[in-house]
Amino acid sequence: MQPLSKADFSDAFMELAAAHDFRSLADMLNWPTGVLLMHNGFTYHHYQELRGFLKKNELLHLLRTQV
Repeated sequence: MQPLSKADFSDAFMELAAAHDFRSLADMLNWPTGVLLMHNGFTYHHYQELRGFLKKNELLHLLRTQV
């Protein structure tokens, strides 16, 4: 899976990803949505940005919505 640095995310999203050592989409998608939202600083806005990116790239099926 591609590194986050090659994806089109906002600076705020990239700062959050770096703070949590998320280097690729796979690092983020290993976590169910509910767990991602429990990460310090990971807001619903970040979730919407991630979801929008996945949808735009036809990868939305990779987002885990259940534990």
